[in-house]
Amino acid sequence: MGAAFVAYANISVFFGFYDHLRSTTIDPDDFGLLIGVLAATALVLRPLISPFFHVGNARSLLFIGTFLAAGSLAAYSLADGFWSLLLVRVFHGMSFAVVGTALMTLVVDAIPPDRSAQFFGYISVMTLIPNTLVPPFLPFLETLLGGFNNVLLAFAALTLLMFPLVWAVEGSGAHHESKGQVRRLLLGEIWENLKNPSIVILLLAMLLLYCGHALIFFFLDGYGKSIGIAFTGLFLTLSTLGEIGVRVIAGSIFDRGDKARLAIWIMAGLSLCYLVLAHLPGNFLLLALGLFFGLGWGIAMPVFNSLLFDVSPQRFRAFNINLGTQMFQAGFFLGPILGAPIVAQWGYSTIYQLCAALSFMAVVLMMVMKTVPQARGST
Repeated sequence: MGAAFVAYANISVFFGFYDHLRSTTIDPDDFGLLIGVLAATALVLRPLISPFFHVGNARSLLFIGTFLAAGSLAAYSLADGFWSLLLVRVFHGMSFAVVGTALMTLVVDAIPPDRSAQFFGYISVMTLIPNTLVPPFLPFLETLLGGFNNVLLAFAALTLLMFPLVWAVEGSGAHHESKGQVRRLLLGEIWENLKNPSIVILLLAMLLLYCGHALIFFFLDGYGKSIGIAFTGLFLTLSTLGEIGVRVIAGSIFDRGDKARLAIWIMAGLSLCYLVLAHLPGNFLLLALGLFFGLGWGIAMPVFNSLLFDVSPQRFRAFNINLGTQMFQAGFFLGPILGAPIVAQWGYSTIYQLCAALSFMAVVLMMVMKTVPQARGST
């Protein structure tokens, strides 16, 4: 949990990256590429390297990735132009992909099978907290440390805390079930794994969930301004509080009963929320919707990951959970690509009507999954 916090803290510090770019001589037309290339690099690299990660080598690879991540943060102070900064961003994306894949491999091996949804809820809280703590303090840190590059140097030092945190896990007995699973996945094995219809359905449903989330994240501010609402930032604050609150307070409930049915009801509720958002009748309803969306996302995300964990044979759990993480990256990549032309052609309301349809498609997928015989394995 602590290692996950540190890993995501070195990403949340880039909340101020756009303002930093404005202080450079780089052409503003290139800002978008420089901002997005880190996520794009991780999106491409992570599925390629995931088959090579297993419990036998994940700790060593996490140490290597941590060293590279700290180095990439330090390297920003050496980049003074577009090409050098692009290279650093690609390098940072590669190191983050290694850290994220290795960390998830270790995490999945430590999950109690009967509390997987609660576990995913807790660890996702640890990845949300940096986004609530770091951005408000960035102006103070920049003033204190003498600029954005010096803040990155400080976070490079913070990243090195990963070493003692992960080292402390060794010998804890968390990996006793997987001592034999110490070789990479072969292409044929991966193909057999992906022939499991439940896994494919869950990955598609997760992609639909994250696409909707991304369309709110990237376009809500513009939507609010277009209808005269100036406090859309409070929507994200309340939704984040809702996500964290429901996972901490009610996380133990997620593993009780039928998780697939719970996912169906939550996605149906989110679909209704999107429809209300598309035809927003009043300002303060937006704040209520922020809380409702947070509760929905706060339940749906760990429940989907838990379902993916449950239907995966043990040997493929880390690989499949890493694919689930890829759905998050893919959703935040595809969401803006879908949203920008829709806004230009039909306006913001159409975006959230689309989100309602995407959530309903996830409901249908989950209903189909409930009809598929589950062949949960243990190897």
